[in-house]
Amino acid sequence: MGDDLGMAYASCASARNMVPGWLPVPVRVYLAHTEGGESIRALARAAGCHPSTVLRQVRRTETLRDDPLADTALARLGRLWRWRARVNTTSLPAQDPSTMTHFVPIDDETLARDTLRTLRALLEPRNLLVVAEGVEDAVVVHNAGDDRPIRRAVVGREVAEALALRELIAGTQVGRIARYTITAEGRAEAGRLIAEAESRRASGAGQSDDAAGTPTRLPKARRVEPRRRPVGADAPLHVLARRRRTDGSFFLPPELVAAAIRFRESYEIASINGGVTRDWDKLVAGRVSSGRVANGSAPTRRLEAEESLSAAIRALGPDLAESVILAVCHEEGMEEIEDRLEFPARSGKIVLRIALRSLQRHYASTGSGDYDMIY
Repeated sequence: MGDDLGMAYASCASARNMVPGWLPVPVRVYLAHTEGGESIRALARAAGCHPSTVLRQVRRTETLRDDPLADTALARLGRLWRWRARVNTTSLPAQDPSTMTHFVPIDDETLARDTLRTLRALLEPRNLLVVAEGVEDAVVVHNAGDDRPIRRAVVGREVAEALALRELIAGTQVGRIARYTITAEGRAEAGRLIAEAESRRASGAGQSDDAAGTPTRLPKARRVEPRRRPVGADAPLHVLARRRRTDGSFFLPPELVAAAIRFRESYEIASINGGVTRDWDKLVAGRVSSGRVANGSAPTRRLEAEESLSAAIRALGPDLAESVILAVCHEEGMEEIEDRLEFPARSGKIVLRIALRSLQRHYASTGSGDYDMIY
């Protein structure tokens, strides 16, 4: 439905060339309604959907006004819209928007590169994006707990605003300082961008990790039965756990393998007597249970496993959860996962490592015990 609404937005005469193309559909629909004067019903008719669907898009964006970065971005975009509308309907000269003090345009290449750089910095534990009133740029800092944060990266204000509008970061403001952390959507986007950069580097494209192209959303995995690996072959998790990086460290350190085993244990216990739903979309959304009840003394333990599994999947987000379930629980190989999820070649293990790092942080925050690993 989002694509339909995007087409409906594009079909509006008042919407053409008004705002950047990277804006999410709900934001574009919101601006078409609030600035372009398009009615909810008109947008719904153009998209062939119910007006309530468009209304939800508008209200969803309206809630972003509570966020200082998103509110500033929406105010700038509104002024840009009104200025371009005035140029289109009067004899005013077509001024270059870059000379306008109320809006600084950002091209797709710069946005993709800085998005990757910022999200990758925010993936590290205890890193925050900090924005202060009256300061043009935002900064990513590492909070070591001694009241002396260490600066990790400087982020242009327009990039930070774009991240907030795309809901890749979320935060709160106390006084003149706003602090942001990466969201589940941001972690999934970071995984995609890093995988694309790794794929280009492996294929000899000659680009750096930060030279990421425009991110491409990946389709959901098709629901199929797990395939059995050949007799005697190691599980993909243990193959990656033994692999070493160029600096000599393990590709998957013990704490990540422990998190994977914790996840698989919950999955297998929850699967007793068909306890895990066979609906793939529900599963990766964290709605784990099939509604069946196990026999004997199993229900309590199985229900606890379902709750643990559901919480872990929700913490990962659908995109990263797909990779963990397929690799850790179904024990599918990386090439098969890359083909099924349409990842770039040789990128599946990178996405899995990012996912397991997020999973390890989730278990640490919920107090789940560690495991002693023997390879």
